[in-house]
Amino acid sequence: MEVAAVGSVNGMDDTQDGVTPREDADRTTFEAAIQQFAQSKGKVGDSGRYATDSKRLLERFEEFAADRGVEDVESISTHLLEGYAQHLDRRVQTREQQGKPHGISGATAHQYFARVRAWLEYLVKRGLLSENPAKSHHVEDELPDESLGTTDDGQQFWSPATRKQIVRWTDWYFDAALDDEQGWVTPADAARERALIATVAYSGARGAELFRDLDNDRRNGLRWRDVDLDAGTLSVLGKSQEIEEAPLLDAGRTRLADHYRRQNPGDEDWPVWVTRHPPSLYAGARILDGVDEDDDRLAPDTVLDVYREHGGTPPALSIGGARRILREHSEASGITEDGDHLKLHGARRGLGDELYTHDAEAAQEALRHQSIETTHKSYRDRDGERVRERAQEILNGE
Repeated sequence: MEVAAVGSVNGMDDTQDGVTPREDADRTTFEAAIQQFAQSKGKVGDSGRYATDSKRLLERFEEFAADRGVEDVESISTHLLEGYAQHLDRRVQTREQQGKPHGISGATAHQYFARVRAWLEYLVKRGLLSENPAKSHHVEDELPDESLGTTDDGQQFWSPATRKQIVRWTDWYFDAALDDEQGWVTPADAARERALIATVAYSGARGAELFRDLDNDRRNGLRWRDVDLDAGTLSVLGKSQEIEEAPLLDAGRTRLADHYRRQNPGDEDWPVWVTRHPPSLYAGARILDGVDEDDDRLAPDTVLDVYREHGGTPPALSIGGARRILREHSEASGITEDGDHLKLHGARRGLGDELYTHDAEAAQEALRHQSIETTHKSYRDRDGERVRERAQEILNGE
């Protein structure tokens, strides 16, 4: 079977690339650039609302940049925009965890980011930036899902068919790598991505429990010491901020076991999913004792051998990197949910939804809700929809 290429296998899950600032001109202050943008947009026939809102939002972005030592527009980089996207994601996660009126919704985060991106495009056209750093797909990977922080009606639930199809797709993807039908992916990389998606699909774990949060030292990615393949469990830092046991069903357990054999981790402290971001890997390897700065093994195919030889622990894949992998497989396979690409949170909700239809308490235990009331609150509305559909089928059969 011919399998479409998935970009994440080329070693670019995360990135820290920057934009080269203009060096042959005076530095431009944020204040001046924001004022020029607001004046240009004030000519639009909307009573000046767009210009006023933009100015207010960009001034907050200016404060964000100043806190990170960026004080002129020529110094705005992809790295700064990645940090801003992560900042917006944290605000969305606050709403997810604490509810309204805390934080912002995912849709609002995307609106804020779009406004900053439009301003940067304006700066490019005026020659103040060589390119728009907000247009990097690596930056956009750090943005939260738009459906987060809204009502349950706007949240994604993977259907049982979707779950089976996307995992089966990754089986085909892995088989293609074994057969060497696609030279752009190795069996080890294909097994890594297959295990990632199967674990997301069949554990009910949150993305923040499995992958590295760049701004939370406690959430540094699942480690092999946290995995019990025999028992089929994962020890994760739960929403409660306590270590919790998440079940890993057989479909996830077998694929994760295959990934373990192929990864050959140096020890149990290794992340289950190591980042494929070369600069991060090289920087970590260079600080290990005994590693030569010019070691020719500091290359994508051999850098992990350096960590194994010198007893180092490579950095883990970030949440943004995991989102990108899932999205690229969704797009390559054409497997979506209601026409939208698959999202990490949709897997957990979909598994809980299916379990809830059979046994509410099983759903509570699998999702590690502290009370059955939380589970009922999450799924009762959908259960009502199913009851209606079933009742309608009965009446139609009269």
